[in-house]
Amino acid sequence: MKYYIFIISILCGMLIHAQENTISQSQLDSLSNKSDLKAEYRIDNVPIYKGCENKKDNAKKKQCMSDKISLLFQKNFNTTRHKNSKIDPGFKQVFVIFKIDKDGKVIDINSRAEDEFLEAEAKRVTNLIPQMIPGHMDGEAVIVPYAIPLKIDLIANFDDTPSTYPVFRGCDKESSNSALQNCSKEKIMNFIKMSFDIEMASRALPTEKSTQFLVEFNINKKGKVENINAKANHKAIAIEAINVAKRLPKFKTPGTLNGKPIDTPYKLLMTLYF
Repeated sequence: MKYYIFIISILCGMLIHAQENTISQSQLDSLSNKSDLKAEYRIDNVPIYKGCENKKDNAKKKQCMSDKISLLFQKNFNTTRHKNSKIDPGFKQVFVIFKIDKDGKVIDINSRAEDEFLEAEAKRVTNLIPQMIPGHMDGEAVIVPYAIPLKIDLIANFDDTPSTYPVFRGCDKESSNSALQNCSKEKIMNFIKMSFDIEMASRALPTEKSTQFLVEFNINKKGKVENINAKANHKAIAIEAINVAKRLPKFKTPGTLNGKPIDTPYKLLMTLYF
């Protein structure tokens, strides 16, 4: 039997900047009052996420916020299907709309998904977004609407999931299985981000500012990566994703079930910004 580890990936931005390949503007309009969308065209200073204060302009502040929220969702979103859910595992889209009020607090959270449990989880994680410096227009604090299109891999709620997940180098000191899993996930993502040829991606997609790809591989019983496959909107991106995955180092320990090593398939959906 195979066991799966999944990682969510999100694209986050103000409403009119949502990525078309994830969610259409018409879908966003159905979730939010259209009058709210006009606010961004006139806003002088966007809300500032904690840690993004030193970014020089609105574009960089928005990108910093997007990266911070993406990391928050990656760390906190529970992708295991709820035991009472009736939907099948697999890729799911969840749309989250919220506002940042005049005090910089997240309010009016709304979510749409195939499943009420996914909607509830999206709202729970959105509530973890910390208070920000509010957006300003003409020197006055204003309410600013945002949208988060999420694409996640929902996994089955099996009783016989791995006893331990594969452990990436440097994660062996974590105290719990959950901490080991999160540490390995972050290190894999960082390895890919640092190793990916961004200049090549920019040349391949000259009109784009980001690219998204899915890479799949097995971590075998010896902790080695094998059977690598990738999907992307450009052949060069898929080839580079495969080449980077090939360079992943051997895992310190493989996944185990009841103390015995197992082959562990891994799916990773990532967005890289140029």
